[in-house]
Amino acid sequence: MPEGRAAATEQGLRAAQHPTGFDLLGAALRSLALNLTAAGRELPVLEAVVLHDSKVELHLDQDTAPMKPFTAAAGRQDLWTCAASSPDLADEEALKEADTPYPALVSIGWDASGRLVLVDLEHVGVLHLAGDADFARHVLQAIAVELASTPLPGHLEVTALADTAPGLDDAAPERVARIEDITEATAELASHTADQRRALAAVGASSLRAARLMDDAGGAWTPHILLAQELPDDDTVTELFDQLAEKPRAAGAVITSSATTQAPAEAWTLECQSPDTTIVLPGSHLPIHLQGLSDAHFADAIELLTLAASDTDVPAPDWNRTDPADEEDAELAEEFGPGQDERGGDQDLGEDGLPAEYAQLEEDALADKDMDAGETEAAEAPEAGAEIPAWVIDFAKTDAHDDAVTRDEAPAAGPSLADVLAAGGDSEPDPQPPGVSHSEEAEHEEEHAPAAGPGDVVLALATPTRPAVHVTIPAPAPAAESGPVVATERASAAVPAAPEAPDPAADSDPAAPSALLLGPISIEGATGRIDSNRLSIAIELVAYLALNPGVDHHAIDDALWPGRVVNKTMRNAVISRTRSWLGKDADGNAHFPRVQDTGDSRYRLGPDVTCDWPRFQRLARIGMARHDEDGDLALRRALALVRGRPFTGIDPQRYAWAEPAIQEMVSSVVDAAYELSTRRRESDDIPGALWAAQRGLLAAEESEMLHRQIFLAHHAAGDIEALREAAARLARVNEQLLGGVDMEAETAELLRNLLPRPIIRARF
Repeated sequence: MPEGRAAATEQGLRAAQHPTGFDLLGAALRSLALNLTAAGRELPVLEAVVLHDSKVELHLDQDTAPMKPFTAAAGRQDLWTCAASSPDLADEEALKEADTPYPALVSIGWDASGRLVLVDLEHVGVLHLAGDADFARHVLQAIAVELASTPLPGHLEVTALADTAPGLDDAAPERVARIEDITEATAELASHTADQRRALAAVGASSLRAARLMDDAGGAWTPHILLAQELPDDDTVTELFDQLAEKPRAAGAVITSSATTQAPAEAWTLECQSPDTTIVLPGSHLPIHLQGLSDAHFADAIELLTLAASDTDVPAPDWNRTDPADEEDAELAEEFGPGQDERGGDQDLGEDGLPAEYAQLEEDALADKDMDAGETEAAEAPEAGAEIPAWVIDFAKTDAHDDAVTRDEAPAAGPSLADVLAAGGDSEPDPQPPGVSHSEEAEHEEEHAPAAGPGDVVLALATPTRPAVHVTIPAPAPAAESGPVVATERASAAVPAAPEAPDPAADSDPAAPSALLLGPISIEGATGRIDSNRLSIAIELVAYLALNPGVDHHAIDDALWPGRVVNKTMRNAVISRTRSWLGKDADGNAHFPRVQDTGDSRYRLGPDVTCDWPRFQRLARIGMARHDEDGDLALRRALALVRGRPFTGIDPQRYAWAEPAIQEMVSSVVDAAYELSTRRRESDDIPGALWAAQRGLLAAEESEMLHRQIFLAHHAAGDIEALREAAARLARVNEQLLGGVDMEAETAELLRNLLPRPIIRARF
């Protein structure tokens, strides 16, 4: 919770909020968009918007016949009004089907009657804040904070240049990014505007005002706003302004308070002198007082935004303590107890555990991240004082898509091997093969292993307790460790180095996003920004498109929101945020192209975006078809992609669409692991055989077919103790399944044949 001056600032903001004005504005504009679409008309150009207590006033750039729910003022068709009581306002369900027609509206100040005045930055293009340098900076800071927390629906991308609005990118990372160099900022805006102009041409729209009313814009027209306190006076800035001025206009704007920059003729220049000075807005000629945020209030606003986005627990207040004598204990608990964040950072899942001779194989690693999901909306309002902008921050957070990823604890030990095989009495092992003996001092490696998760339980099944002399059976790498398993010199020498197999992903951009589905689900390489509350739904959308390219919006609705009537606003917001999050390639092309740019008006990821599952399929097909070194290497590459059971960590109430794919993935991984393990065992490569089977068990720990491969490998190595331990681990796995299941008859029979028979001594 905010404290001190920040708390006082918040109280002032809340005291001056105008929820009715913003709610009415949003409803009126979306109702207007619905009616204009039905009539086949474009959105009018807004010069200014004035929020009254019970009505909304639009100032247009020219006389235009009014459209419901607005009516024209007497004798003026460039001034439209909509009352809060208008019967022509669309109902809530209808409004859900309309995107925000003017997503770049931002408040700029008040008129003489204290009514809030907004301008459309898309129409303005370049807003130059001239005059007093300090107050110009205050005005820019007020605009910056409102853009980062606008109460109006819609998605915005804001870039702060160099030291402009310090801390805003950390307080609102989904909307605000920071770029240090004007050349990079110009290139980013140029890519954005060029991309939108291509999209306009693809849909045959003459302007953004026409495109925003098309049936399925798919979140294609996200505004990009550049905030620049200072700009150099050079050709780079000229190029920046030219990009915005080019026709047709794209959804972008530049706001600057630079005193050294010559603004273009079409720019809006506002003389910023003081909060008490009256200026006249260009276009509408409305006299207003500019609003601003002093440096102190801006710092408070950053603190409020940061706290609003934080999920850190707040300590209980002093008055909540029932016993003053417990203060010391409470302080100790606060410092060392469960109040601390125990989730930690990224968890290293370790390498894929390849034997030493294959250590150069490409290996993928994944960092587990706690992911919260939900939707956060900000509502804003003015304070009575002139230095506080007209908005209020809403700290409420929802978790509609709460997909926190957790890691289970290792299961407890199950029945002993004697219970499984029902073998009693004293027993002695059969004589060992010539040259094979056990080390009596060897310790159980599992006793010193780090804590394991579900995927590690299977890996530990084949950990030897007393390695044989002729070959060391490698223990699989625990999840918390990294590095390939190292075999003995004899095992390494037994397998010659195989030539490189073709890598299907070799030609893809290594910096492009990659959907990792063969284990804990994750999207790596996304360079854009997204709020953590909205991350899980974006991950699900990327995963769905990675497996289902070329779908329409109906398929997306059915997959992500099954059984629900999905409104256009919700879908397009998710698509727009996901597109921003995935970022662009080196040529400025979005990794999640706009539906208008795909050629067939279908949704798909860009050509550089990869997925581990299609790559696994290609490698597995090569490996299964070829029974040579290249085939074995292809299978190893495929299995190296497996990090756990596919789609681990998902919300069980979501991803219903993925269940058939999960079953196919598990089956394919087991088949590939079985095949490679068999080949390596028959080639006397025991480490390779164990690695392949253990890799498959990451995806299907219950697969007794793979457990039998481990039994056979241990038996081939003459390591009876490792075989016993592997059998006991299978018993523990079976105990965890559906309250306990019996071992398959084939597995039990194999163990009876492989394990030494008990010797019954005759009594005399």
